[in-house]
Amino acid sequence: MKKLSAFIFALGAVCLLGSLSPDNAFAQKNNSKAATKTQPAKSGPIPVDRIAAVVNNDVVTEIELQQRVHQMALNLRRQKIQLPPMEALRDQVLERMIVERVIAQKAKETGLRIDDSMLNGAIEQIAHNNGVTVPQLEQRLKQDGISFNAFKNQVYNDLLTQRLREKDVDETIQIPESEIDQYIKDQLGPEKRREYQLSRIVIAFPQNPSQAKLQEAQDLANNVLNQANRGVNFGQLAARYSRAPEAMEGGQMGWIAAGNLPPLILEAIKKGNTGDIIPVRTNNSFQIFKINAVRDPGSIENQSVEQTHVRHIMMRPTDVTPENVVIQRLKDLKDRLDKGDADFQTLARLHSADPSGTRGGDLGWLYPGDVPPEMEDQIKKLSKGEISEPIKTPYGWHIFQVLDRRSQSGVNERLRQQARESLRQQKLNDAVIDWEQRLVDQAYVEKRINKPEPD
Repeated sequence: MKKLSAFIFALGAVCLLGSLSPDNAFAQKNNSKAATKTQPAKSGPIPVDRIAAVVNNDVVTEIELQQRVHQMALNLRRQKIQLPPMEALRDQVLERMIVERVIAQKAKETGLRIDDSMLNGAIEQIAHNNGVTVPQLEQRLKQDGISFNAFKNQVYNDLLTQRLREKDVDETIQIPESEIDQYIKDQLGPEKRREYQLSRIVIAFPQNPSQAKLQEAQDLANNVLNQANRGVNFGQLAARYSRAPEAMEGGQMGWIAAGNLPPLILEAIKKGNTGDIIPVRTNNSFQIFKINAVRDPGSIENQSVEQTHVRHIMMRPTDVTPENVVIQRLKDLKDRLDKGDADFQTLARLHSADPSGTRGGDLGWLYPGDVPPEMEDQIKKLSKGEISEPIKTPYGWHIFQVLDRRSQSGVNERLRQQARESLRQQKLNDAVIDWEQRLVDQAYVEKRINKPEPD
């Protein structure tokens, strides 16, 4: 399902399972521990939980850090990624926890919250994605030495980060039609259709850095690049040094179309081959890419297709809210909408468990195949403006409303939609790094564990 619940699917994957001179490579480019399971309490004094970091008026404790390090170590092992030195993993995880605390504090200031329905729905989706029930998920986490409450807090923070990012970053990104026109023009050649399977390491530096801070980041980046070129496991290096969100996935970014890459990155890697390691400096970081594979999916066929503009409200049954209650709530919402007593966008923002709720439930213009067949069949039966009865899909229960229908050239309209999303994603990648760095720069942060020294 391409448009619905994309964030929650990604969340499930992350939360549960799992020849330039090295000394001046970036300058040349720019110029053109694992924590063990909790042991039974022993007799004697009970140790006081120490502070790992102070973040404004909050703290990250050593026990919280230990639990997250343990979780990340298990995740890396499941992906068969060699663990970095434990001190480095601790520092990497602590950096991420600091970012999360700053974001959570910012969200609290702005009044954002995640209700129980959305949180429980996200956890159920994670369990579903891993082929288990929620009680089985809780048991598996327990076997791994991970507290279910700590896991719930992590899911809550991830959802909160998504909501705040949508508000502070996503909504500010504008894509002029002229950029879309140019993008489509550039997409017609096979070079732009090519897709790359990439991994990356991001060494970030602050906005308007001092010369000392910039040099520190460049020295670290060159050190990491040197290790990668010597054959040190790239995933291990990413887990140890990278400040990108995918660091704990070994830096793996998955398959990315050339057109979805920022021009600076594409220019650097387009002549590379599988296995090449390529350094790039951006405006806010030094980045090291590894090309894992390259493929060409072929051209897009020209055909006329029918598109449907749809919005929805989604709810998921939980132990607290069983299926019959969810169905009745959706029927009640439909009744209010049919009578004109409520606004669809407002109800979606208040009640929908899908991330589209922040957009009033708007799924945009759907092409055939964008949603599961059972959902597509029901949507086809609706007339313009009609609101459906509750419909069950693999993702929960929904009520849909068809806003409009149109028939367009598949190539032109599909390309424009893809171009808009690709350009938006390009800008979003850098904007998120800038946003997180800006929030941390504005906060008071005091780390109380030693930082690892580069090898």
